[in-house]
Amino acid sequence: MKLSNCFEASRFSLLLKMEFYRSKKGFLLTFAVTFGILFTGFFLENIFSTSKAYTSHAGTYIFFLLLGGFILTSLAFTDLHNPLRRHHYLMLPASTFEKFLSMWLLSCVGWIIMFTITFTLYSWMANSAGHLFFKNIQFVAFNPVSPFTITSVRYYIMFQAIFLVGAVHFKGYVFPKTIFTLILFGMICGFIFYIIMADLIHSGMECTGESNPLQQGTLIQMWHVLRWIGWWILAPVSWLITYIGLKEQEV
Repeated sequence: MKLSNCFEASRFSLLLKMEFYRSKKGFLLTFAVTFGILFTGFFLENIFSTSKAYTSHAGTYIFFLLLGGFILTSLAFTDLHNPLRRHHYLMLPASTFEKFLSMWLLSCVGWIIMFTITFTLYSWMANSAGHLFFKNIQFVAFNPVSPFTITSVRYYIMFQAIFLVGAVHFKGYVFPKTIFTLILFGMICGFIFYIIMADLIHSGMECTGESNPLQQGTLIQMWHVLRWIGWWILAPVSWLITYIGLKEQEV
């Protein structure tokens, strides 16, 4: 198979432009709702707060980065689940890889860049307004390149891939269905972990600093393996499942 059959720059740029214009209403609505809630929460928190310093920008950044991005990702590939638009979308003169890549760029990379820039501007405006209305409170500036921000972006990339899978495989109500699937998966994993650790949990042994079983080498190694899988394997596998699911839609 020729490379041009999978990816061709001019064709991809046209597809990306089309998807952006089709998704801009969703972007604008998500931004309007997100930052409306942010400004409202900012003033309410400072009105009723007794703290002398406002340090909530980092926490609100990761919360709305994840929530807004997951909702936006859930709106991807909506044409596949609409009988009237499905045929038109599948017949677009673009490869499956280009369709997947365009949605990934918009809902992952595009959202991260646009939200981070906009949130930085919001934090400047909010802090300026805070200094004007709440003179006795110190407002800590938001740093868009801090280690916390970078870690937040990594978490978003990791979990956003799961919602991209849901956008392809679930028909309607993608966001709640994906959340329910994650909760169900977490409950199953928790039940399996309980069965494995049941003897230790009911043994009555005290977890002191010297005899804490959670500090034993095997459990630490298991945790590092699971963490490594989450950071480096979860997202690529989810992207592959999304691509295969999108490919199957065309069969």
